[in-house]
Amino acid sequence: MRDRARHAENTLVTIISRAAIYDPVVPRVLLTFEPPDGGVAEHVLQLARALPERGFEVELAGPLEADFVYGQLDPAIKVHRIAFQRGYGDPKADLKSAVQLSRVVKRGRYDLVHAHSAKAGVVARSVLAGRKPPVIYSPHCFPFIGDFGNGRRIFATTVERMLAPTTARILCVCDDERQEGLRVGIKHRRMRVIHNGSKALPPATEPLAELEAFRGEDGVLVGSVAVLREQKRVDVLIDAAPSILASDPRARVAIIGNGPLQAELRARATSLGLLGEDRFAFFPFQPPAFGALAALDVYVLPSSWEAFPIGVLEAMATGIPQVATDVGGTREAVVDGYGRASHRTEPDAPQGTEIEGETGLLVPPADHRALAAAVNELVPDARRRQAMADASRERHAERFTLSKMADGIADAYREVLSGK
Repeated sequence: MRDRARHAENTLVTIISRAAIYDPVVPRVLLTFEPPDGGVAEHVLQLARALPERGFEVELAGPLEADFVYGQLDPAIKVHRIAFQRGYGDPKADLKSAVQLSRVVKRGRYDLVHAHSAKAGVVARSVLAGRKPPVIYSPHCFPFIGDFGNGRRIFATTVERMLAPTTARILCVCDDERQEGLRVGIKHRRMRVIHNGSKALPPATEPLAELEAFRGEDGVLVGSVAVLREQKRVDVLIDAAPSILASDPRARVAIIGNGPLQAELRARATSLGLLGEDRFAFFPFQPPAFGALAALDVYVLPSSWEAFPIGVLEAMATGIPQVATDVGGTREAVVDGYGRASHRTEPDAPQGTEIEGETGLLVPPADHRALAAAVNELVPDARRRQAMADASRERHAERFTLSKMADGIADAYREVLSGK
């Protein structure tokens, strides 16, 4: 009898102590993400900052090394470090990360888990399949999209189909991503489109001094700001650089970024004679991106595949015309001067004529000649670049702010929590 009384007393104390630190009125959300670089890390960071203002308590479960994210968080946000690894070549490591995430979720009393990118999405949904809390998944580009062999594509497609029924919502960053999901058999009712957003240009942003010096007083600076990995295809801009430099003596080309292909890209530039050219240079990336973007006159994103690139949105917010490959949902952001040619008031207007509302030019992927031609339209045309810059800032403020994105995601959370 005494043992039962003591057990009841201990249980009551536990309930009271938990109630003291857990407010059921404030939903608790765990954001989990895999080893970061580029836009996904930025997205998670901004979401972690924005959700508390919208009535959610946030914790993060991320990779062991993610200082870019962890170092900019509010210290009050708790971080759980998980041994996530890229790819699927080490099943033991994946099992370890799954066990770690399971423990975090079990102890955390979360109302919702939001997994970002494919690996975190696979681990979180596998751990929580059929159990609470519900999982929301943001692919940030489905893993079956890209320049991969058939084996990986079939595997990734099969995994996404199998895990989709365990997912409360799949938040697609653009309609193109949603269409790709439908194409492989994911039910439309599970997917919702919430476009990525990005910060506005911070007041008094100063262009990076090194880039300003490189451009010089009369230069027109063309550049990419991207992680140097296969997806971003910075080699296409390098291949286009000789034509760009030859087209106008004011043209300068900058490759701004860090990543695994840096040595390979430098070798490619060397083979083209570019590293001996004082109007071409590599620069390391220094976050935030706005310092680099503010120094550019034309932003280039030559990716082979994308979902909805945040880099384009940041360029728009900065007021930089975009030359980008027409992949993924990029067309949903960039108002394409080529694509809107039919809207010209003069149907026979020559190529290069300014088009109202255009923010940039879209070109086919892996085509350095088309990329060079688009850039060469803009370098000598300061008036057109200025019109694109104005249209870009206006479009970003209207459609692609962080606030608009965060509001949409918060609404999706509330729908799931309400059982809709």
